[in-house]
Amino acid sequence: MSNRKDLAFGKKRIAKETEYKYNLSKLAQKFLPNEEDRLIYKTMEKIYGIHPLSTMDPLMYRRGGIRQSGRKKEFAAWGKKIAKERGIPAYNRAVGIPLGQRALEPYIISGTDVIVDYDDLQHVNNAAIQQLLDDIKRTVILNLDIPHRVLQVRAGKEITPETVNLYLETLQHTVAGGAVAQEHMAEIHPGLTYDAHAKVITGNDDFVDNIDRRFVINIDNEFHESKAEILKRDIGDTIYIAIRIPTIAVRMADGAIVYRWAAMQSSMAFISSYRLTGESIISDIAYAAKSACLINIGERTWFSRARGQNEPPGIPYAFLADIQQADAMLLARPYWEVVQEDIDDAKTRQREMAKGLGIIAAVMTELLNYSFYMSGGLGFSTAVAAGAYCGNVMEDLFESFADVQNRSMFRIPKIPPKWERVKFMIDMLIQAAMEQYEKYPSLMEFHWGGAHRISVVGALGGAGVAMMTGSPIIGVQGQNYAIGMLMKEGWVRTGWAGQEVQDHVGLPYSCSFRMDEGGLLEFAGPNSPYRSYTAGHSAGQIGAVMAAAQGRGRAYAVSPVIKVAFADPDMIFDFKNPRVSLAKACLRQFKPAGERDLIIPAH
Repeated sequence: MSNRKDLAFGKKRIAKETEYKYNLSKLAQKFLPNEEDRLIYKTMEKIYGIHPLSTMDPLMYRRGGIRQSGRKKEFAAWGKKIAKERGIPAYNRAVGIPLGQRALEPYIISGTDVIVDYDDLQHVNNAAIQQLLDDIKRTVILNLDIPHRVLQVRAGKEITPETVNLYLETLQHTVAGGAVAQEHMAEIHPGLTYDAHAKVITGNDDFVDNIDRRFVINIDNEFHESKAEILKRDIGDTIYIAIRIPTIAVRMADGAIVYRWAAMQSSMAFISSYRLTGESIISDIAYAAKSACLINIGERTWFSRARGQNEPPGIPYAFLADIQQADAMLLARPYWEVVQEDIDDAKTRQREMAKGLGIIAAVMTELLNYSFYMSGGLGFSTAVAAGAYCGNVMEDLFESFADVQNRSMFRIPKIPPKWERVKFMIDMLIQAAMEQYEKYPSLMEFHWGGAHRISVVGALGGAGVAMMTGSPIIGVQGQNYAIGMLMKEGWVRTGWAGQEVQDHVGLPYSCSFRMDEGGLLEFAGPNSPYRSYTAGHSAGQIGAVMAAAQGRGRAYAVSPVIKVAFADPDMIFDFKNPRVSLAKACLRQFKPAGERDLIIPAH
């Protein structure tokens, strides 16, 4: 305590210790009934089995080491088995740092009651994560209008519903490895390529009515009617075809095989369906199928980290925002209208955004790109990515923010995307998020690294203001400001991945359109120079793009064709309910494609 004279009031005043420091965990005890109703409280209690607000773990050093984890016991047994069979040591927990002095906590898949072992979230152990990557990599989209024009002008062929249906049926055969044009062609066992198929995308209802429904992605069935109307209008009469080559092909080669495979098999289907002969016509058809108006999901990366097309580093942020389908059945309406009139609907939108952002964005960037492609399989990033889709943390914070936004935006017609208008909101939201970590020691333990916390808090700051303003640029500014300024000021440091170049240059660069600095955010990605090495940031930038589209009441972020392509219900991974696929894989109930059981001995 210290005594001083308050000059403003001319009398002595005693400064209390709480003016200099306060214990949020202790203060929260006074409001325990309110805290007990929160999702974070219930989840942390279930994970650790102790009071979530407790600052002490009474079971520390007595939790049983690796025996806490069923998977680690299984790994240890397999390590001994492998070492005995091959004569070379394998997995061996006798080496390295001792594990299990603290809690080897289980993880709860957000939005579910499924409790899983942490090791089941590692991408090599999780079949759904592998299939998510495979389903994105094996997709390419062709424009059929140009080949149809070539057929009409160069070959004198008539394009009718009958010929289009024949072509589509033939394509299902060729894309799976079947031969049509020559004898003595080696074919692929269809059981190995059962997931290969192709479907039409168009906004022309009359054309769809004349096409076999098995070969069409029905926009009306897969989206809310308000979004279906927007998507069909913006796609128009153009006819696209989304081709999924077999999963086993992208397991054997990289993503660059996809457009080549699709072009070859599409060309063979044209040759067979329209009875084409003559090298010049066939070469024009091949060029149209392979290069003209082709949409790859990802572009090549720069040479020091060279990857072909359709690999994670080259996928634009907005494509990943459109690939997720969690928001497909929501009414297309600006968020700032919703949050003022219907708080329950606003919370639903926040939950759906957390669902899509959590799995698709975090897995594809933090877990697969940075951990696997760039770092060679670093296991730490599993925890960073899992912060977005485990523990119900994002859900709890997003719902709390909806309440704040509802009160803050009452009778405000719209918030313009200007920094001075949104800064106070970011300050309030980020302080509230940081206080949750200080209030819940169990949450701080759950997100034990700085990268966990900056990824969660940064994503909240970015998505929160992007959704209110409809601007992804102001969203990324909010993310960089939250991490580089607010978290640094509040916690002095944020640990690995925080307060580095990406946040300090990110604020000005987010407004730059020089290609080596910023560029249009929707088309930026992990391959952009100053973003190429950042950890814990890309998912938040995808979230800003996704949230801005919802803020504007749009049906998609950048491409209606990409949005519809991944609404295909015949994909192996469930892009509408990604957590279901993830949970099934953790429980070893998810069946991926691309396996070789048909051609190997029984095992």
